[in-house]
Amino acid sequence: MKRKFLTNLGFFLVLNLLIKPIYVFGIDRVVQNTVGAEVYGRFFILLNIAIIFQIFLDLGIENFIRKEVAQYPTRSGSYLSNIIALKILMFIPYLIVCASIAMHKGISVDNYLLLFLILLNQFLASFILYIRANLGGLQLFKTESFISVLDRTLMILIVGFLLLYPVTRYLFRINWFVFAQTISYTFTLMLGLFILVKKTGTVKLHIQFKQIIPVIQKLKPYALLLFLMAVYYRADSIILSLLLPNGDEQAGIFAHAFRILDFMSNYAFLFPILLLPIFSKTLHQKQKIDGLLQLAVLLLIIPSLTVIGPAILYRRELFGLLYKEHINLSADVFAILTISYLGMCVSFTFGALLTANGNLKQLNLMAGTAVVINLILNLILIPRYQVMGAAIANASTQLFTLIVHIKLAWSIFKLKFNAIILIKFSVFILFMVFGGYLIKLINIHWLLGASILFSSGLLAAIIIGLISINGIRSILQERIQ
Repeated sequence: MKRKFLTNLGFFLVLNLLIKPIYVFGIDRVVQNTVGAEVYGRFFILLNIAIIFQIFLDLGIENFIRKEVAQYPTRSGSYLSNIIALKILMFIPYLIVCASIAMHKGISVDNYLLLFLILLNQFLASFILYIRANLGGLQLFKTESFISVLDRTLMILIVGFLLLYPVTRYLFRINWFVFAQTISYTFTLMLGLFILVKKTGTVKLHIQFKQIIPVIQKLKPYALLLFLMAVYYRADSIILSLLLPNGDEQAGIFAHAFRILDFMSNYAFLFPILLLPIFSKTLHQKQKIDGLLQLAVLLLIIPSLTVIGPAILYRRELFGLLYKEHINLSADVFAILTISYLGMCVSFTFGALLTANGNLKQLNLMAGTAVVINLILNLILIPRYQVMGAAIANASTQLFTLIVHIKLAWSIFKLKFNAIILIKFSVFILFMVFGGYLIKLINIHWLLGASILFSSGLLAAIIIGLISINGIRSILQERIQ
């Protein structure tokens, strides 16, 4: 199982490191600079509304399918027709709820088309996630990884042309960006559905209520968890727009930092995608998970810290390179939100294990508490500190979920305390902190300083033994059992 995890993680990483940085920094960032913080902030608010209420489209199906199909591969085909029909049916209440909230917020008439396209895109994206969940559950990880980057590849081609061609660049509108997403999602969905149908059989769009109602009953805890997580992760920008007279602009500043961390979370999100079906199968076969869990946490946290350290140290230089306005404030928001990212990393790995084990009740209780904490902190901090208050609220909430995830996993799986790993990790953190301080004192060019801290951090992790090259090599050389 370790070998399968590492080989597929490597393939996922190669594709994502090739495509997604180009999209985030070459497309999304340029769009932000082109349309301005206020316009992009308005789009970002509507996008977050659409994502929070995507529960109507997903219903927790993705995590359920990954877990279920991993344990019982033959069930993929039996779910396919019913769930596709159900998703189409649920688009209507999704549209009504999101449109009502957006209008209540005071969306202008000229943004109705933008809102509809955003909602349509989330509808298409939910289909793609469902297809990917089936492919992941069937452990066709390489096929899933190709589908996962196809829409971004098409966006690079379409929006890249619009941003490079002088006439369209001058006239560029945020609606063009969203419509390009519609085209990219549609093509990706059609190809993904074609591949999945070839694996599982013919699709007939119908709902057999005798079959689907028991499935919906099983989906309820997954759906609730998805909704609560979306609220405490995405609500900050919406609350900014509701509480502040310049809320759209503040949301745009928040988006400057958040979108970079959103990009980094693509790396983190690869872990639960791979771990959930592998954990499900491992637990179903009553095998130990300690080694795989430790490997996954270290492979996620250590490289993340080697990137985050230099990014925080040179955050203002970095944001000065990326953006044209609100540079210092966006950089400081980013520094706080890196705590959110680290909390997310731990939550993803431990959350995948707890979900695979069926501990949805505990996870939903944690997520519900996190929503309350996030809303209270936002209501207290935003009126006083504006976008910085939203960042503090987000980071505090993610820290809470990090602690609870570890505590739950520790209690349920009787994990053993590894003092040696803790000591090594503490040494690594001290090295990154003092190394960054010394590099800053030398006063060299920030790109050189960042490169030195990043490479020396990775080297230190290897020397200390947090990342074992020989261990990884031996796992990759094992025969598949």
